[in-house]
Amino acid sequence: MEIQKNKNRLSLFKLSWPMFIEELTGGITAFTDTLFISMVSDEAAGSVGMLASVLWLGYFIIPQFTSAGTSVSAQYMGAKRDDRVVPAWFANICISTLMGSLLTFVMFLFSGKIGVMLGMSSVQNEYASSYLSIIVLNFILVGLRTSYGSILASKGLTHWNMTASMITNVINIPLNWVLLTGFWIFPELGIRGIALATVISYFAGFCVIFYMVHFRLKVSFFVENLIKNAKKAAVPILKIGIPAALEPFSYTVQSIIVSAVIIKLGSAAMSANTYVNRFNFLDMASSWALTMGGQILMSHYLGAGEIDKVKKTYWKIASIICSFAFIVYLVIVLAPHFFISFFTTDSLIISLSIPLLFVALVLEPVRAVNVLGGVALKTVGDGRFSVVVSLIFMWGLVPVLIACVALGGGLISVWVSLLADEVIRAIINIWRWRSGRWMGKRVIDEHK
Repeated sequence: MEIQKNKNRLSLFKLSWPMFIEELTGGITAFTDTLFISMVSDEAAGSVGMLASVLWLGYFIIPQFTSAGTSVSAQYMGAKRDDRVVPAWFANICISTLMGSLLTFVMFLFSGKIGVMLGMSSVQNEYASSYLSIIVLNFILVGLRTSYGSILASKGLTHWNMTASMITNVINIPLNWVLLTGFWIFPELGIRGIALATVISYFAGFCVIFYMVHFRLKVSFFVENLIKNAKKAAVPILKIGIPAALEPFSYTVQSIIVSAVIIKLGSAAMSANTYVNRFNFLDMASSWALTMGGQILMSHYLGAGEIDKVKKTYWKIASIICSFAFIVYLVIVLAPHFFISFFTTDSLIISLSIPLLFVALVLEPVRAVNVLGGVALKTVGDGRFSVVVSLIFMWGLVPVLIACVALGGGLISVWVSLLADEVIRAIINIWRWRSGRWMGKRVIDEHK
């Protein structure tokens, strides 16, 4: 069968390199968006950058459910339950798109107030609301695009997602420029134009994936007992997705609090934090691509009962992503002025940014391992442990952050506290994986 043939051809490299390009082009889009906004002013870039934690409610949490759908459909493939695969895809699309639509509606209603709630000045809030009122439309597309993309990913056809992402980036960069500046026949929309360019280019990418799924792969949802089996498939999707979403939701809320703390440190701190965070797109692309590729591979192995291969895949990915993240930031810290000058020439912002880059040299490799650890434990059905540990440490960190800043620690103390949190959680997650207590916890029941 086609599914069995795909299973035999799966490898970590084949699955991950298209995802890496996809994640990389997405990171480049965020990088260039910040670059264009910094042309307006450092304060504008810092204000919009502080919205990252709010936007993670869509960009970070919705993909957790689509990733869960990828895992469930891959486990059905591994268990040779072909009748459940299409309903699992359909259930995934419904769940993710509904979430995206609800989030768009709610955040649009509050788009003019969120900056103020975070503690921004009226000028900073104007920048933030201009961007947010448009970019929230993207959450609907995130639900559609990631759930459709999960169909391709679960079949091992990740290179098609890569193609869509590349098209998105090719459209987004020039569209940013023309809508920001009003070049030629286009209106001058400023920050709103940059947000609109992202929405338009993301929609174009979704159209590519939609075409690939229904016209090239010829997937049809007109199958027997679709709704009945989709309801059944929704159970394991939610079983993985809810624990998977609780952790990033908590992380997002924590990040919103962190943003509010940083905003109180002033405009220069906001800009420095935004600019340094934009450099993590390369190592995060590697981490997420290998982790998502590994999730598909481990799900197939788990469905087939090949536990040794699940373990080997985990350790292989951990060694690669940790090393890669360290090398990326080692290059950056060797020439910090050069890299920060991409965004600004302000001496105060540069002086605040350089120490953060050195913290990131340790923080990003550890964060990469935590990305893998959380996803891997959830994939094998041990998500509850990962979520509980994360919730404890994430919320335990909040009073530490507030105390550090109150004692005059400044921006660097915030980053060091974040580093300590990541290190402790990484140690615990690795211990859990090595203990083997996750074995025997598959989320599908092959007898039903």
